[in-house]
Amino acid sequence: LPNMDDYMNGYDDDERERRSSETHGELIRFLTQSKEMRTTAKSSLKQSLYAGGGALAGSFIGGPVGGLLGGVVGSVVGYLQSDEYDGLVLAVLKLEETRKQTLMKEVAAVLMIAGAQARQLESADGIREQLYRFADQEAVRDGVWKACVSSVTT
Repeated sequence: LPNMDDYMNGYDDDERERRSSETHGELIRFLTQSKEMRTTAKSSLKQSLYAGGGALAGSFIGGPVGGLLGGVVGSVVGYLQSDEYDGLVLAVLKLEETRKQTLMKEVAAVLMIAGAQARQLESADGIREQLYRFADQEAVRDGVWKACVSSVTT
């Protein structure tokens, strides 16, 4: 993991909170406008929820073979069902300030692993530029998605 000591270092608490709110706003814009992120989220959520539910139901009915078949059927059903993406974006939008700051540190870490520099992530414009710069990398999309999910489930 990158050294996060440089991220938002040198700012007092009020300035850090203001910058965190601005960069959080850019993350929300990215989540709502990025087709790539919507696709990543859609497939991730659907596949995991329906596959897990199908495997559980199938194993109750038919044991190990039923669990296998249920997982396959659940994956197919998950692919065909509705999009839960907007619900997560709204939940991320409503995060309390400390969770926003934690989320933005996690997103910054994902971007820094991809090649961004800490100083590039200290402004709303910088976050936006780096999100779109690295959005074509599956690891970045997955990392941002996992950070968002984690921020609303913990």
